[in-house]
Amino acid sequence: MVKRVWPHLGLMIALAGLMLVITPPSPAEAVVTECSRLLPSGGSEVLYNQCNKCRIVNITRSRPGNALPISRSYNLRPKSKIDLPFRGPGRSRITSELPCKGDPGGAINLADPNLGKNLPKKKTDTCVEMEKTPDGDVQLINKCKVCKAALIERQDSSGANGKRQAYKVYPKTPTPVPANGAGQIALLVEIACP
Repeated sequence: MVKRVWPHLGLMIALAGLMLVITPPSPAEAVVTECSRLLPSGGSEVLYNQCNKCRIVNITRSRPGNALPISRSYNLRPKSKIDLPFRGPGRSRITSELPCKGDPGGAINLADPNLGKNLPKKKTDTCVEMEKTPDGDVQLINKCKVCKAALIERQDSSGANGKRQAYKVYPKTPTPVPANGAGQIALLVEIACP
């Protein structure tokens, strides 16, 4: 006599398969489009923007037999449509939809020279400065109340042969930096004393 351990196993498998068919894709798989729609139109496809705002829409087109899909990006003006160049068999889908540059939530041009003019100025927190003494030598001055370690680089007059050296610079105490035959000396970085 065979005893059934899971008498309803077949029913459970059928329900699990049905849930896979009727459940919508996860948020990671689905792209929620606010304004754009992709509709077939006589052998080709048309991309519509239904909103009163500009949108940047990315489309991916996969064709049977091609391993890599084709991706295109389109700027859609408000309440406009674009006939897509895709013909023949295949499947197109919207992969992303973003506001246009200049709209709230839109792309920002990081190479724009005027971008930084509206941003607040960042306060520099440097303590160590390099100063020339009256006799022409160089010294490091720590203007803060804690010890700092400073890294300097000595170069010859052509800017080559860079040699670096670290100095411990105590508060309010000048630290002389001998030239050691260098044509120029630069302060590279400062950190808290080790």
